[in-house]
Amino acid sequence: MRLIAELKRRNVFRMAGLYLVAAWLIVQVAETLLPLFGTPTWVLKALVLLLALGFVPMLVFAWVFELTPEGLKRDGEVATPAALTPQSGQRLNGAIISLLVLALAFFAFERFVLLPQRESAARTEAAPTAAQSRPQSPRSDADPRSIAVLPFANISAAADNDYFSDGMTEELLNVLAGVPQLKVVARTSVFRFKDSAADVRAIGADLGVAHIVEGSVRRDGQNVRITVQLVRVLDGFHVWSRTFDRRLENVFALQDEIARQVTSALSNSLGVVSATPARTPVDPAAFDFYLKGRSLLRQRAELPTAIEHFRQAVNLAPEFAAAWSSLALAHEVLYWYEQLDRVESLEALAKAAAAAARAAALAPDSAASEHVQGNVARARFRYAEAERHYLRAMQLDPSYPDAREDYSELLYVVGRMQDSARASRELVTLDPYFPVGWMRLLVAAIALDAGNEVREADLRLRNIAPGNYMAWFGSLHHALAYGRRDDFEKALVQLEKQRPEEGRTVRGLLPWVFREAEPSLKSVQSAFAKLPPGDPSIYLIARQDVEGYNRHMASVGPMDQTYYFGDMYRSKPMGQAMLRDPRVKARLVEYGFVAYWREKGWPAGCRALGDDDFECGLDTVAVAP
Repeated sequence: MRLIAELKRRNVFRMAGLYLVAAWLIVQVAETLLPLFGTPTWVLKALVLLLALGFVPMLVFAWVFELTPEGLKRDGEVATPAALTPQSGQRLNGAIISLLVLALAFFAFERFVLLPQRESAARTEAAPTAAQSRPQSPRSDADPRSIAVLPFANISAAADNDYFSDGMTEELLNVLAGVPQLKVVARTSVFRFKDSAADVRAIGADLGVAHIVEGSVRRDGQNVRITVQLVRVLDGFHVWSRTFDRRLENVFALQDEIARQVTSALSNSLGVVSATPARTPVDPAAFDFYLKGRSLLRQRAELPTAIEHFRQAVNLAPEFAAAWSSLALAHEVLYWYEQLDRVESLEALAKAAAAAARAAALAPDSAASEHVQGNVARARFRYAEAERHYLRAMQLDPSYPDAREDYSELLYVVGRMQDSARASRELVTLDPYFPVGWMRLLVAAIALDAGNEVREADLRLRNIAPGNYMAWFGSLHHALAYGRRDDFEKALVQLEKQRPEEGRTVRGLLPWVFREAEPSLKSVQSAFAKLPPGDPSIYLIARQDVEGYNRHMASVGPMDQTYYFGDMYRSKPMGQAMLRDPRVKARLVEYGFVAYWREKGWPAGCRALGDDDFECGLDTVAVAP
């Protein structure tokens, strides 16, 4: 009791209360104001930690020192501390009351002014996607032949067998997609529901299908049990169910058998007939490596490991065409996700070409083989050849989204912006949860200055892939492409809130972009290194820096170089004015665009001048060299 009385006399409790109220007020104000200045999130965390660490030293300070009319003095130096205690207490009470009033005022301001503004902004942004996220009732108008294969549950003893259950799902989906009468939902959209506890009817309504295939996989060494059910979405009725106990000597035969029985269950009422040809058996160990590689490739994670898995698969089964095409695709994807330098990118392209050639030799009528051949041809600037491969891949498998995505990208890089937008729209209709499809639609919409489509793609990306950088850079790129500085500033403020470090980098580049300052080349390159791949081109074009743009493009790999024309062409008037520069014309020839246009037709604003010359940027003024 004597300790408590002494703590009260020395105003330790009052000081503790004063400190806590002041600390709370500081944190609330900082939480509101710091994001406006693009401050990193760690600053607020550091502030909270610092205030917490200061609490105990403050208590010691309150014990040792006394507030007197002459200022702070050590408690032992005050002649009559008991007489001063009421005066000190009154001063501290006044300070506490003042801070409480301020805290209540800030709370009211936050609650009744700032919060409604934030909620209004959030409602405005979420409005276009609200209908998509709202629970839906099963649709009676869904195409009766539409079907979705949900990710099979992994009920094996080993949790790391997810790659196997996911792979079996994907393979079954691909087999069913080969049945002409069926309309099968694409992979990305169904894998969104992996581990979902939602009712099958709700999932079916969300995907807009009449039937759902669901199941489970239990693997024990070379033995596997797969349970499969076919469910009618409208009423949840189980149309068909079966359990398959097999060894993995011929996993393709198992997948084909499941697909035949699913289509057979639909045949009586819908006239669906399976025409799946028998496939050559594959070494089970090779297939296991293949599924491990596909799992990593699908996630765009640990790509060097995925490549090694595919290598082991083809070493064990040299005639395994799907493994060769996946190996080629993995080398191509590696470039975009590992930010390879020019030498490494050329090595990756050579390896992709070798694997694609092997896949084509083994399976010339495979959509995957055609797709990877198209990727290789495009990276070698043979755009007309790439287009033929992509079109044939889409003909062989109309539900194959990856080929459609790369076809849309090809149309963009050669300047066929309307066609690219149409192809992108078809892609996101086929696979509405495919982020890269929405990215393709976004860049085509920017090129067409289609503001509504830019906002639609922006919001859709934020809804399904908030970590995707284009969800926050799309509006910024749109404004910059057309020199709309006010719109650019609004988009930049949003970027600074969501991705503060990248936002600060972009803001630091602005004086250079608009030629208001001339920092060193080293500092500009340092800023470029902090931005997403491909973004440096956007700022060099906005600056109308032909020499810098050409120098940058010469330093990157061929996959980036394919964007040389498209990114300039979409920028009006800055980029299109650059097209009149002789230095740019030389690169258009080098990077294969002119050869494509002479075969397929010239984009608006470009034309042939006889057999040996051409011009672009017809309605713009050339950039001064």
